[in-house]
Amino acid sequence: MSFDLSARLAARRADNLYRQRPLLESPQGPQVVVDGQPLLAFCNNDYLGLANHPQVIEAWQAGASRWGVGGGASHLVIGHSGP
Repeated sequence: MSFDLSARLAARRADNLYRQRPLLESPQGPQVVVDGQPLLAFCNNDYLGLANHPQVIEAWQAGASRWGVGGGASHLVIGHSGP
């Protein structure tokens, strides 16, 4: 049995079954912009409205300055960072 990925993708596109992730043009929140169009987002996790809060952003920036932004390694291999 042969598997032709290009043909499969072309068939999905032809049948309008090919899915692509939308590219957000705005920060996350209850309203987002996709393809220049404002939309309501009913699926985000920012239910407390803190994702774009200035104090939360400042705290994240301070943490990144102190600890960096890389994951390092598995917690079981390297351990946890202290507070």
